[in-house]
Amino acid sequence: MGWFSDALFGERKRMDPNKVNDFMAEYDAMAGQQKEMASQMMDPNSVLNRERQQSLRSNQMDMLSVQNQGLLGAAAQTGASPGQLQMQQSALRNKTMGNFGSQMQDMYSQQHSAGLGLFGQAMGAQQGIGERGANMYMQQINEANARRQQNMQMTASLAGTALSFASPFIPQAKPPNYNLSSINELKDN
Repeated sequence: MGWFSDALFGERKRMDPNKVNDFMAEYDAMAGQQKEMASQMMDPNSVLNRERQQSLRSNQMDMLSVQNQGLLGAAAQTGASPGQLQMQQSALRNKTMGNFGSQMQDMYSQQHSAGLGLFGQAMGAQQGIGERGANMYMQQINEANARRQQNMQMTASLAGTALSFASPFIPQAKPPNYNLSSINELKDN
């Protein structure tokens, strides 16, 4: 039907996958950012985790410094010996470093768990993006197949109509006229 039907009824609207993808481009980019962030959260050596580790270390060192100052003041007031002071400082440092290690382990565990959750969300978003593309592709195939089927039916209908009009003009083959004697002759031979 092509150009004639387009001129008569207007051109058939077709879905443009690029237009749909343009509408979704910002969302696609955000899903990619979410996936990248999740990967960084799960990697203990990523810039994100190293910055958090450094911040945690800095906080622990600041706390150790404050506690050490308090220890020095208490030692001066009570007249503690330098050996006692050194022993208390060593115990305080060991305790602080142990806390730091425990906090680091907790931070990595929390980051990894949060990263896995975020990665799962990003995977769901990527699945939606893939399904959108596949659905658009299948819709185009279905439309093309429907048009093809419609054209085939129309062609078959036109051919049937043409044959029905032409049938009176087509010579008909007459069946052979066999009589009983000719059939018996064929049997004998």
